[in-house]
Amino acid sequence: MKVTVNYSGFLPGCVLVKARDEASGRELSTPVPGKGSRPQGGSLVAAVIAPSDWGSSVRIEAFAHEQSCETGTPVVNSSALATLTPGESVPVTLSLQATDADGDGYVSVLTGGTDCNDNNAAIHPGAVELCNDVDDNCNGISDQVELSLGQSCTEGENCPGTRACGQDGGVICNAPAPVYAYPDRDQDGRGDMHAEAVAFCAGIGAGYVLGPADDCDDTNPSIRPGAPELCNGVDDNCDGNIDETFPLLGTACEAAGQCPGTQVCDAAQTGTTCEATIPPSNWYVDEDGDGFGSGTAVTTCVSPGAGYVNQGDDCNDGNPFTHPGATEICDGLDNNCDGTSDGPGVCPEAGASFVSRLVGAPERQWRSIVSETPGDVTVVGNMGGVAVLTPGSTTFQLSPAGSGCGNNDPGYNAVWTDMANLGRAHMGSSSSGLLRYFVRSENACTQAHQLNNVVQGLVGFRHNGELEIHGVTSTFANNQGVTFAWNGGTGAASLTFWPSTVAPLYDVHGRSRAALFAVGGFDTGNTRPRIYRYTDGNSPWQTEDVQSTISNLGKLLGVWVVNDKLAFAVGDFHSGSNSVVRWDGSRWSRMPFPNTYNESLTSVIAFGANSVYVTALNGRVYRYDGTQWQIIHENTSARFRDIAGTSPADLWIAGENGQIFHWPQ
Repeated sequence: MKVTVNYSGFLPGCVLVKARDEASGRELSTPVPGKGSRPQGGSLVAAVIAPSDWGSSVRIEAFAHEQSCETGTPVVNSSALATLTPGESVPVTLSLQATDADGDGYVSVLTGGTDCNDNNAAIHPGAVELCNDVDDNCNGISDQVELSLGQSCTEGENCPGTRACGQDGGVICNAPAPVYAYPDRDQDGRGDMHAEAVAFCAGIGAGYVLGPADDCDDTNPSIRPGAPELCNGVDDNCDGNIDETFPLLGTACEAAGQCPGTQVCDAAQTGTTCEATIPPSNWYVDEDGDGFGSGTAVTTCVSPGAGYVNQGDDCNDGNPFTHPGATEICDGLDNNCDGTSDGPGVCPEAGASFVSRLVGAPERQWRSIVSETPGDVTVVGNMGGVAVLTPGSTTFQLSPAGSGCGNNDPGYNAVWTDMANLGRAHMGSSSSGLLRYFVRSENACTQAHQLNNVVQGLVGFRHNGELEIHGVTSTFANNQGVTFAWNGGTGAASLTFWPSTVAPLYDVHGRSRAALFAVGGFDTGNTRPRIYRYTDGNSPWQTEDVQSTISNLGKLLGVWVVNDKLAFAVGDFHSGSNSVVRWDGSRWSRMPFPNTYNESLTSVIAFGANSVYVTALNGRVYRYDGTQWQIIHENTSARFRDIAGTSPADLWIAGENGQIFHWPQ
């Protein structure tokens, strides 16, 4: 049955629709909120589906309630008898008529409701009873009784009175207002400003005054409003200020060396004098953030700004592993600034050097290596090679055949490990452009995406709590590369290609979006090098334009970001110059570099401005200590592809012929 209930003259809060089987007396019911606009009325529709065991004669009833179907008596109802026909919809129409003339949601008592005055929307059973000699809430009780008018009450400080109507319809206690007075113990005619006022309903007691209550010391008659103010730390005139006639008192003053001081009262209490608070300190520029600076000190009591510290004597302020008191590490340098380097027991007994080991077959070419934790190393290369060294182990674990990492194709050019996720390795292919991740616990690879590009570099970090891996390729179309972002997962939504037009790219590095660089370039032409920086936006990778500002640079193969204001990039020899550049937070500039060999510089790692390591393809390792570049390892039969490490005493190099090198053992 389709039951339509029409109602006019009012808008019920709820309509209870009932259906009763005439044969069995069984009932179904449902409450339905009223619909429409007050007071014209409206209609509602309810569907009744009779149980299969009901007879064909069903009585339909509608009961209108003013507010809720759960409370109160229906104001009006209507019913009809319907005959059911199986498989057909039977229409039933019921009409309800009542009057809510003032539209307050309550029906006039004359039409079955509870509204005792249906011409005033403020008068109905739900209204608040006001003190106005009107039955506002329709309960039939007079204001005199319901509001206890004329009965005794107390007001304020318990002054007696009687209950009466106020001007706003509320009830007030009609009583005399109390008089408030304050103690005056020193009898100077001023009340104690720190004491609570005492209420008197009839007469003021001895030792009290009406006011003003502005005496700040009611035990001393010489301290009061109007008294002369001295420089003595006391509010003599009780104006709420202490020593206010001495405006310099307590203000900062500057002594020699910009030392802070404070203006204090002089001995006569008639003026102020500047008294220094701390002696000056020596401040030094701390370039590497290790807490120690160097250079000429700035003697002052105020820090010159960010980057200054008050500890000096850093013998190499571009190396965070070098400062007074530092632990001596095996790096061939004086770490603790005592004039000696690599003391007894610091380096291996046989001496410090880059030592190679064969990992995998001799024809293996290791291309990319990463180490974020001492003793934890991941390296990838051709023949689907993945090798992992875990802390406490001395042997690299190779991914076995059938692990999903590939064999001859693909090889891998790039790897980045997520140490926050059990060292999961994310890898980029050198041929088919596969993106895979390697799970250590399973010693197996999982394919995530196929780019059909040569992936050359990957680096990851978390941005707003979400993993963000940035990658670059050296090939795509029209001799251009591609930049992309990957969250490490599979599926189309996990990979984003950026629309910026870029040259072929060979490396990417950064620790956050604030300083994230990709490098590359072309093998021919006068505009070989390219550096791009990530910027937020729809086309985030924007050129740094080094091809126009720095002459004779080759294409760039490696980049390393130390912090938001320091980065290095290296690349191919070009026009008589080796390609090494440095970023100082605002621009890139060439670093002087020895041109003894026409080197292809393949990779760079830096721990500070004066702690930079660069690998050359022809088996050389260069180090910059802030003064000069020097070759710290040379093996021209080796081929170096990538360098990684956790400190200058823990460096790893990925090379060809299956060789992986480690300093110092």
